[in-house]
Amino acid sequence: MSKQNNTLDKILDYELRPWLPQNSLDDVFASKFRSLKEYTPKQPLQFEVDFHRPFDHKTKYYSRLILNTVKSDFDTLYQTIDEDRNENLIRYYLNDTLNKRLKTRLKDIGNLLKEKDYALAYINPKNTSHQLDQVHKANTFIMQLLKLAYIQLYLEVQEAFKDWVDDEFIVEDFYTQLLNEPIPEKPPIRKLQVIEVAPEPVKKPKPKQTSKPIQFNSFTYKQYNTNPDKLGDLWDSLKLNKFISADTPLATFKKVFSGSEINMPITWIGNISELFYFVKRIHKDLQLIEDLKQKQWQVTCICFVDENGELFDRSKFRSLKRPNLTGDKIDSAVNLLK
Repeated sequence: MSKQNNTLDKILDYELRPWLPQNSLDDVFASKFRSLKEYTPKQPLQFEVDFHRPFDHKTKYYSRLILNTVKSDFDTLYQTIDEDRNENLIRYYLNDTLNKRLKTRLKDIGNLLKEKDYALAYINPKNTSHQLDQVHKANTFIMQLLKLAYIQLYLEVQEAFKDWVDDEFIVEDFYTQLLNEPIPEKPPIRKLQVIEVAPEPVKKPKPKQTSKPIQFNSFTYKQYNTNPDKLGDLWDSLKLNKFISADTPLATFKKVFSGSEINMPITWIGNISELFYFVKRIHKDLQLIEDLKQKQWQVTCICFVDENGELFDRSKFRSLKRPNLTGDKIDSAVNLLK
């Protein structure tokens, strides 16, 4: 999923915050609501939010916007995570989505609800004493629904990829571990009783007796067992020329060229064109590593991350060329493996 701020995050932290002056007038949301069509998901959702009905133009608009975004975000995340069926990538995406993004957002919104006094009591239709300030009431509605949207998105992703999730969350856990709120007497999110329409959870492939396609875990340097010192020379050269992080351990670097499964990718601090040319030289041009059967860019994305720790976009490698300024430095480094 893109790292740019998505709609839910914009409501929490950016230009769609409902208390901003440009988002305060109810009337401006009438036409916005009419033009905002309901999103039809590609992947059926397995959870449902039980929440109050919206009561004005602003809450109707934000309610549809939030619920649409949960559906579209889940579609995007499902497609992204399921694309390669590679365990390393799946675990990376799940950790990035569940632990880094969604848990952080839920902690943030838990703090914000307390700071701005957006308590559920203000939108309880049976509690008429709290309904004098309609602006505060609308903002409370929106932010409380946003909280449930983050929880639902977490549960949808966790359910779809539960074979890869080690620490499974239930609804109560969000309140005790992230929101620091009392557990509601009636859970606001429930799992749907769906028969034969929800997508089957993506499961780890079972071992087959028949032959299966070769799985490439990393690069395999042809002289790995006979001349391992050459990898040390390459390691020195790439650090010296600022292509890889200076704190890259030699053992971690060598493992990337061992053909074995890796848990710690190398941080490539050069640009993507330099990484493209480096892999092209060792794989296609000089054939210093074993043939990867057209999977060299998939393996590159397993073995290297950018300076921010993010995965490279595999599709971008196909259109790149030799970098003019640093191509000679890469050639010199690669030649150390000959």
